[in-house]
Amino acid sequence: MAEHKQDHKVIEKLRADVLRLESLEQQIDSLQQERNNLIDSSTKLSSRLDEYRQGMEEWEWFFRNSLEGLCIAGLDGYFKRVNPAFAAMLGYSVEELLAKPFSSFIHPDDLSKTATELHSLGSGVDSINFENRYRNKQGEWRWLSWHCPGVKQTSKLYAIARDVTDTKQAQADILYKATHDTLTKLYNRAAFDDNLADAMARAKRNTSNLVIMYLIDLDGFKTVNDTHGHPVGDRVLKVLAKRLLNAQRQGEMVCRLGGDEFAILIEGTGDTQVSPLAERILLSIKQPIDVEELQLSIGCSIGISIYPSLAANSDELFSQSDKAMYTIKNTGKNGFCLYKNQPN
Repeated sequence: MAEHKQDHKVIEKLRADVLRLESLEQQIDSLQQERNNLIDSSTKLSSRLDEYRQGMEEWEWFFRNSLEGLCIAGLDGYFKRVNPAFAAMLGYSVEELLAKPFSSFIHPDDLSKTATELHSLGSGVDSINFENRYRNKQGEWRWLSWHCPGVKQTSKLYAIARDVTDTKQAQADILYKATHDTLTKLYNRAAFDDNLADAMARAKRNTSNLVIMYLIDLDGFKTVNDTHGHPVGDRVLKVLAKRLLNAQRQGEMVCRLGGDEFAILIEGTGDTQVSPLAERILLSIKQPIDVEELQLSIGCSIGISIYPSLAANSDELFSQSDKAMYTIKNTGKNGFCLYKNQPN
């Protein structure tokens, strides 16, 4: 009986050891699996970290070496980073650009619209081809065109800037040539027609407005041209163009329609008097003109009409002014006439 009990104890102990061993084996298997998972996760994490590092290195290389001006700015108004191309664009060092609020580089006339654009960016609205002027190291104003995605979840702006000064200047030159007379630098007929149409549209909206046209034809210019040649005639036209500009007031437009014919366009009201400007023009034009060793005298005949009180449209305005001008031509020249009125 005693031996039987002893055997039973051995069996029980053995069973307990077996169970414990099986439990340990299971734990070992679980730990091994966890170890393998950790190794796998570590490998994957390491791989992803390598990818991120490579991406950051590529971004840093692109940021430093890009020919485009790149910058990172905060909504607090300071540049956080600028690349060498951006710094070179304005002629400053990177440190100089980071040391001051970027508003200190912006043209005063562009500060308001820049603040509005920044507010839109902070609301998540993308900025595409926004233009403002930055002062470069030499004190010159350069036009920059910006591309910047809007932000909501971050306090930083990532922007591309391009210097478009030369492009804008080229566009301005083309527009200037399209709207100005080559010789006198006054507005040409095309620009006059556009301004006349705009002025008449304003007069239609506001019935108290008037559009007054002064048609000016030079007296004696053909004789000067025929006697002394076109170079002298051209210099005379330049002098007279400057005199007409000096005779005008703010908001008035002087134009060379062609040849020796000029026009002045003004916008007024019912109490606007036409004679003061006409008298200034006559007085200015008749002053002697010194060209080389010559002293020349030129006069002018001025025809005047008014929209809408006299003329119903632009064609009538030109026609009436022309008729009034020829009234002066045919009655002694060197004077002015308001259409339907007696010459002065």
